[in-house]
Amino acid sequence: MSRLYTSLGLGLLAVAVAVSACGSDPEGILDAPADPGLANGTPDPLPEAPGPACSEARQTYAATREPSNVLFLYDRSGSMHIQLASKATRWNATKKGFFDLLAKLPATTGAGLMLFPQGDAPVNAWCKINATTNDVDCDNPWPEPGSGARCDAKRYVQNVPSALLGAPQVAALHEQIVAQDRSFYWGTPLASALSAAIATQRASTLPGAKSVILLTDGNPTSCGDSGIDNDIDNVVAAAAKGLKGTLVRTFVIDLVDSAIQAAKAENLSPIAVAGGTKRFDGCEKDDACFYRLTDKNFAEDLKKVFEEVSLQAFDCTFSLPANAAGADPSLLTVQLADGTTTRTVPRDTTRKDGWEYLPNGSQIQLYGPACTGMRAANAELRVVLGCPAVTVPATPRDPVVR
Repeated sequence: MSRLYTSLGLGLLAVAVAVSACGSDPEGILDAPADPGLANGTPDPLPEAPGPACSEARQTYAATREPSNVLFLYDRSGSMHIQLASKATRWNATKKGFFDLLAKLPATTGAGLMLFPQGDAPVNAWCKINATTNDVDCDNPWPEPGSGARCDAKRYVQNVPSALLGAPQVAALHEQIVAQDRSFYWGTPLASALSAAIATQRASTLPGAKSVILLTDGNPTSCGDSGIDNDIDNVVAAAAKGLKGTLVRTFVIDLVDSAIQAAKAENLSPIAVAGGTKRFDGCEKDDACFYRLTDKNFAEDLKKVFEEVSLQAFDCTFSLPANAAGADPSLLTVQLADGTTTRTVPRDTTRKDGWEYLPNGSQIQLYGPACTGMRAANAELRVVLGCPAVTVPATPRDPVVR
């Protein structure tokens, strides 16, 4: 609900976000309808006023906690059937992690599925995983499909159209993934698939913060002979388009350490940066901006990655009122109140425990304990404009082990 607090005789402007617990409570703020006052840029007044956050604060407004609208861009290329160190295949391990995630998400989450590649029929008749080499092995010769169809973004459609995650939608997602268990597709046309996914999200009519979660196990391949580029520069360009106009962020989850058919960190990190989801400031130095999976600990890594991504893609995104969007960052303070105490949440560019602007400048995101702390009963987040900002200084991170 929108709220306006007024404290007479004080200068400048203060903004507050009132929220309920973050996480998976289906009866929390995610169920609340959008506030018409905020849609018009004029929050509704409240009869009561808390104490001012600082002497300069004059008014406090409420911004809206955004529901989630996520499209899973899910790799079904043949290399996903390679075995991991655990002897499970990449496909089966990813499927289990994905199903576990769906079971934890609230029914108020909007979600859809786009599998890639698309455009070609499966190539099971000619290709398989060689049991000796644990790698993709195709007959020689074999009728390799031309790349025109799978490399054309306009041919891509959602395999499961986006909808709220009620029981029918969860069942549809399960059914579509299980149906691919024995299918062997050729190529990894990342640029085309990501372009299609972002265009689909931009056109989505579901409410909420829009994002694409890319689940893949390799570098872009198999589009060169069609004249349609599929190199990393074009994947980066596709991700960057999501930050123009309606914001659509791209989260990148990929396998990097396998000696067989794996991606390179230096290729994936720029995609996450371009997609507005780099994990912390300075992550470019170690190519650590994306979410990495390892061959040895794939299932455990995926569980941790989904937990971390969930706090960004599914929780704790807040829209600022029109009055506050684009405000001077040095005069914006965030406070967390639980009914008895109030503490300042710092702006944290390391994205460990605090808040940071999203690329559109009209929304903020909470990270780490700053988000999970909202699970307390009667929790309230106040974003105060006019009070000096509190920031977390950047600290060196441990080097990334490649």
